[in-house]
Amino acid sequence: MTRPASQIYRSTLPAVSQQLTAAIARGCSEFSTIPTVFFRGDDIGIPSHEFAQMIAVFRKHKIPLSLAVVPTWLNTTRLSDLQNLMGNSKTQWYWHQHGYIHHNFELLGKKQEFGPSRAPQVIHSSLTKGKARLDMLLGPDNQPVFTPPWNRCSQETLHGLQALNFKAISRSRGATPHTKENFPDFQMNVDLHTRKEACPKQGFEVLLGEIEQGLATGRCGIMLHHQRMNGRAVAFLDILLQCLKKHPRISFVHFGDLLP
Repeated sequence: MTRPASQIYRSTLPAVSQQLTAAIARGCSEFSTIPTVFFRGDDIGIPSHEFAQMIAVFRKHKIPLSLAVVPTWLNTTRLSDLQNLMGNSKTQWYWHQHGYIHHNFELLGKKQEFGPSRAPQVIHSSLTKGKARLDMLLGPDNQPVFTPPWNRCSQETLHGLQALNFKAISRSRGATPHTKENFPDFQMNVDLHTRKEACPKQGFEVLLGEIEQGLATGRCGIMLHHQRMNGRAVAFLDILLQCLKKHPRISFVHFGDLLP
């Protein structure tokens, strides 16, 4: 299920480490205390070379990763293969639900699996079946956070999640409808791999700005799509984690650490 890499990973970027270090320093300096950084890997469920490379980088740097798992993509064989790549450090990974079948049901407008075109009872059924499948496969490792495909969902979905005892959702920065205070949204500020800039230089500059601005807010969520990671994207991720770890004022967490 490999997909095309964004333009910024199709050519050599200049002074990556130096520019990342500077952006990280600027962002951290704009926040009064210690910024929190968390990573979310989407579209998990099928073992692949790209998945193995992403996991290897996180294991190398010992940084937590929240894994958004598509329930219908996962089975016992695939789970075993994924876990073999992930080693024994279970506390590094935070498994949670990513939709149900990862299919777009909207005929018009932006893609959504859990959008306004679906009736509330159908949405609730899909949420329930997805949760039950991951409970069966993952047991207690299936955690009560939901990432909707394409980072979008309806108000009915938010109601359904709370009825099923989910404790939080994770979407992109500025997502609507807004959640209530007792149901937090772990929003992602930085999109590493589904970038649309046609010019690599411009894309890199915008990405640096996202990292800086995310750190400046005190909570920087970074989203990954391993299917879009070519060799340059893997190398960039390695450098990014190294630069973040070198800064003395950053705390690395996964979604479980953010739950109230």
